Amino acid sequence: MPRYSDSLISEVFSANDIVEYVSKYVTLQKRGNDYSGLCPFHNEKTPSFHVSADKQLFYCFGCGAGGNLAQFVMRSENVDFVDAIKLLADNAGITLPEENNSYDDERHKKRLRIYEMNAKAARFFHDTLMSAQGKEAREYLAGRGMHQKTITAYGIGYAPQSYDALLKHLKSKGYSDAEIAQASLAVNKDGRIYDKFRDRVMFPIIDVRGNVIGFGGRIFHEPDPASEYKPPKYLNSGETIAFDKGKNLFSLNLAKKSDTKRLILVEGYMDVISVYQAGIHNIVATLGTALTENQAKLISKYASEVLICYDMDEAGRKAALKAIDIFSAIGTKTRIVKLKGAKDPDEYIKKSGVAMFKKALNESVPSTEFKLSLIRLDHNTAETDGKIGFVQDAAKVLSGVREPVEVDAYINKLVEETGIGKEAIYAEYRKNVVSDTQSPEHRKIRTDKKSGGTNGKLSAEVDAERRLLNLISVDRAIYKAVKDIVRPDDFTEETLSKTADLIYACREEGKEPEAAEILNYFSDNEASMSVASSVFYELCEYKDRRKTAEDNVRTILLAQISREMAECENDIQKLGKLIARQNEIKKLKLQWD
Repeated sequence: MPRYSDSLISEVFSANDIVEYVSKYVTLQKRGNDYSGLCPFHNEKTPSFHVSADKQLFYCFGCGAGGNLAQFVMRSENVDFVDAIKLLADNAGITLPEENNSYDDERHKKRLRIYEMNAKAARFFHDTLMSAQGKEAREYLAGRGMHQKTITAYGIGYAPQSYDALLKHLKSKGYSDAEIAQASLAVNKDGRIYDKFRDRVMFPIIDVRGNVIGFGGRIFHEPDPASEYKPPKYLNSGETIAFDKGKNLFSLNLAKKSDTKRLILVEGYMDVISVYQAGIHNIVATLGTALTENQAKLISKYASEVLICYDMDEAGRKAALKAIDIFSAIGTKTRIVKLKGAKDPDEYIKKSGVAMFKKALNESVPSTEFKLSLIRLDHNTAETDGKIGFVQDAAKVLSGVREPVEVDAYINKLVEETGIGKEAIYAEYRKNVVSDTQSPEHRKIRTDKKSGGTNGKLSAEVDAERRLLNLISVDRAIYKAVKDIVRPDDFTEETLSKTADLIYACREEGKEPEAAEILNYFSDNEASMSVASSVFYELCEYKDRRKTAEDNVRTILLAQISREMAECENDIQKLGKLIARQNEIKKLKLQWD
């Protein structure tokens, strides 16, 4: 049986989306931050099967089936883990190594080689920026209001004017001309190879796993007016086996750490950096192209709502409308941010300040309202014909809205604005809705009752252990407060103990526990997979995570004390100590940094 490296398996997972894949087997409906449907692994009438786009996991609260995408494929196709990886690799167009030579996959090795080269190039550019050669570039960045702390956070650098400075540097590290060109760090023209990026401020593009996958370079000198050649303002890395600009986003590696389910989408690197520097970190940008479906799906893994903050000129409005439709198709909500008196967030913050930018975010309008506002501009609603045309076009917009309550609310607004009767507007709306003959005011969406555990069969102690692990997996502060009080060996269930060991190890290494990767350790045991999956798939929203953690710790420790007390009924002295300890635990308060 072939053995694949963790990095290759991670690459296969990253190239597939669990919601998209599971949708081939299950009709899913979005419910808050996840999706639900009828479980494909047992018969049921009420949906208890859930899929998390954020965590890339599935879990059934009815039968306990759960895991990452590989486990779903294993169950659905009745294959083992290796064959599941093969199927997922085929689905993503990834070539796996041959079975008898699992580590000789040339494409995979080349990709890793490019990651290494890019990392060294990023360091070279940053060091050059900080050197005497980078003086003008530093002055440019300072003139744009960029702080040194921000420059460091983004690894910003400078590519010198020299035609071969980076080439020489990388060749000294053992890379060939051909490799450097394949990484899009150099170009080969008429047999001559030279640096792709010259005299530009450099922005490393980093994926969510921390790999430098490419670069964006910005000119900061005014082009020579006498020259026929006008260099592009921004120059991005070309497509490589490590970089597909339609599948990646600038600053998502930082934005995903934000404690929010909202992401702000802007158009340029400088917009992202200005907003980040202002203390707002949940922001990303496309890479010099219009938003793609792949980018939208990537964003939806980390956000349930997107604030689109584009320039509101004609091109910007068209781009915003296209983005709205792309997000709508995958079930992600959008709102539009309007910045008055500035073309982009960078300019707006400089002119109006951070407080006003935050105010603009808070006053963002729902995408449906934004669409209707643009339609309104095309009709003179003071005249009857204009009102009719406006309602007809508005009905087309509303036909794409999924929530009946939202449709009803906007139709009521149309009634107030135009004076046209509600039934007439509904009739127009129904004409545009395909395969739905019932008006939204009578449609009902069934909401599922959330289960707090695995069929309610867990003991209070095991349930507390599972919930505590869930909290530790999402909150480093809770881990730090708990780690010396409840150790992995303290967990009573063997699978929970192993899961705790893996989560604790990630935390000690400074890494965020990746549920999909941790679950791979249980691939050969469905029962263990079900238990481990329940740790990461928690539907409950805790009002106070820290209080919940304290409650769970007390439950676990009190259960341990109860067992010890049962074993020493005739040892009065030991029993007295345990009772004293029991009283201390009841008053336990975790210590927070």
